[in-house]
Amino acid sequence: MEKMTRKEQVIYDFVILYREKMHFSPSMREIAEGVGLYSVSTVHKHVHSLVDKGWFLPYAGKNRTILPNEELLVGRA
Repeated sequence: MEKMTRKEQVIYDFVILYREKMHFSPSMREIAEGVGLYSVSTVHKHVHSLVDKGWFLPYAGKNRTILPNEELLVGRA
């Protein structure tokens, strides 16, 4: 599995924490606001990069469907 960039790590952590709190995934706009980005297209690029690297499951572009790779969450408290 490829390593994440620092910004990808911030986005990944935001999605994980958001899902733990809300029990569903954030929208691209919510991710942008949550990590301090102004461009939703930049978030989209990072999310797809995380999919390509295996950190998120394939993303179909539908709202609130960004899912972490569950195999990576085993043992996470």
